[in-house]
Amino acid sequence: MSDSPNVSPNGARPDSARHSAKRGHGVILPSKEKSRSTNGRDASFAPRRGSAQHEVAQRRRAEAAARAEGRPLHRKEDPTPRRVKPAPQRPQKVQRAQNPRREHRIQQSRTRRIVASLGVGIVVILAVVAVWQREAPVKPPEGLETNEVIAEQSPPIAPSAAEEMFIPAIDVHADFEDGACRVKDGAIDPATLDKACTYTAADKPYSLPGTNSPDVVVIAGHTGAGVPAVFDNLYNGSADHHRVKVGDKLYLRTADSGDNWLVYAATDLHDPVKEGLSEDSSVWGEGATPGRLLTISCIQPANPLQASVRNAVVGWQFQGTSNTASNS
Repeated sequence: MSDSPNVSPNGARPDSARHSAKRGHGVILPSKEKSRSTNGRDASFAPRRGSAQHEVAQRRRAEAAARAEGRPLHRKEDPTPRRVKPAPQRPQKVQRAQNPRREHRIQQSRTRRIVASLGVGIVVILAVVAVWQREAPVKPPEGLETNEVIAEQSPPIAPSAAEEMFIPAIDVHADFEDGACRVKDGAIDPATLDKACTYTAADKPYSLPGTNSPDVVVIAGHTGAGVPAVFDNLYNGSADHHRVKVGDKLYLRTADSGDNWLVYAATDLHDPVKEGLSEDSSVWGEGATPGRLLTISCIQPANPLQASVRNAVVGWQFQGTSNTASNS
């Protein structure tokens, strides 16, 4: 008999002793995860439906089946929508206040450009209107320049209102306004652009035209700045000279002349400043001037935007009459 009470007859220890020795030597039992895996250790284990392990297993099986069939893999979409962060807004630039003087200069420059553009546009429009409205000159009656008779042989024609005038040498034709010329701000100012007028006044010695007019006859008419007017051809503003030449003829029909026309010849040319015209003795003479006639108009400067400051004045002297009755 052996002293060891647990020794088996064949020298081996009992099972209980053997098991306790294994446990005593610290044999490590398999963990739950290893025992539940499906990699061949425990094929009978299946994860609980709805658990995370079950979801992973299902996904892996689906991926394996897709690879086997050659289909592209599709991952399950995340049911929860992702929040898209708004793009950060850039801070707006704060416009710095400009220098007030610089802003004023810019505004002045803009204003000047606008005014210049308007001025050019007005000039172009006026030029177009002038060309469009310009008509062919009216031809004098036949025989007007060939049926002249001198003053001594002329029939008497009493002073009366002028009705029609021709200056054939410069293609001037004028009809006349009814009554005397209008006076505005102390100056003769015809009421229309396309008609001339005869100036008379109670405090002036000016006469109406006739063969025996006792003093000077004054006829006035406008010239146009970009628009046609009755006396445009009397003076060339661009070249600054008279178009009338000494010796040119003027023919005037009056209310009492009938088929007879008063004939005048140009004798003197003037271009005084408007303010000095009324005191110019070379124009008006020193006393009464029977048979003298004056045509007065404005001189338009070459620049149509400038004001007219001078007058074109032509002195004419009575020569006789002309009759157009036999030729009309």
